[in-house]
Amino acid sequence: MEAVIPRAPVLALSRRRLISAAVIAMSCGLTAVMSLIFHGEIRADMVATSLVCAVVIDQVIRRITKRFRRKVEQLQGDLERRVIERTAELTAMRTELHVRDRLATAGTLAAGVCHEIRSPLAVILMNSEELAEMCADEMPLDQRHMLADIREATERINVIVRDLSSLARPGTEELAPVELAPVIDGAARLASYKFDADVVLAKSTDDIPAVVGNAGRLGQVVLNLLTNAARATRPGVENCIRIATRATASTVTLTISDTGSGMSTETRARLFEPFFTTGADRGGTGLGLTICRSIVERMGGTIEVASELGLGTTVDVTLRRARASSDVYRA
Repeated sequence: MEAVIPRAPVLALSRRRLISAAVIAMSCGLTAVMSLIFHGEIRADMVATSLVCAVVIDQVIRRITKRFRRKVEQLQGDLERRVIERTAELTAMRTELHVRDRLATAGTLAAGVCHEIRSPLAVILMNSEELAEMCADEMPLDQRHMLADIREATERINVIVRDLSSLARPGTEELAPVELAPVIDGAARLASYKFDADVVLAKSTDDIPAVVGNAGRLGQVVLNLLTNAARATRPGVENCIRIATRATASTVTLTISDTGSGMSTETRARLFEPFFTTGADRGGTGLGLTICRSIVERMGGTIEVASELGLGTTVDVTLRRARASSDVYRA
């Protein structure tokens, strides 16, 4: 059995206690020296008094410094927290500026080339369809597939051009009170044609107050969000898409949630970045949500997304509540 070597008492003391002990010892030593000088002997009562005074003063100073140390630690913690929060805000602002810059670049590009692209696209699409009809019986199967690929690629380019045009078009639409229920019903009917058998739509949109907006643009937003929700369906698992609304004195929030595949944290962070998409194989251009946010913000609203991988996604679109049916609002 190994012998346990006790630690020296001095080593067991903390630095602060060592300092206190040294100060007390110096005080007692100085008192003993003064007693020896003035009285010719070391008087125990003077040393004892000095010891008691030194201990009391040490305790008082310790309590005072402890209180100030706690205050300093609190201020330091607050400062660190504010630095972290400010850093997060600056990071978010930098990301937002990057997204806005890309959006402005895309809009500028679209304004210059969309019209020029649409004309040749229409010619390609029309001629490919006519060739397919004229040579339907005589054309070999592989050539018919090639024509089908041409049409599909042309339609894909047309979708991209259309989305770019939406970015480039300035928000000059007149804003007025809009009944949200008919907008939701119309978008739901259009979206339902693209729903698979595993998609179920549930609506709870009774007694919705009018909102400030543009009916056509709001329909575009709702249709895009429903289409995205339907695309997130997991194979063999039912995807329940729910549409609900809630109102406050000044706002109306439209919530579209699904039980689909959900999104990772990395994907959610880039969700509104122009041209970022995880559904390129399903026809996504990476502009849908960017356009939706642009539309909602022009109406004075906000759009927020919460999602968890494997559990689904929830999108909240918050709009201004309309005051009167005859009012006209500014974007």
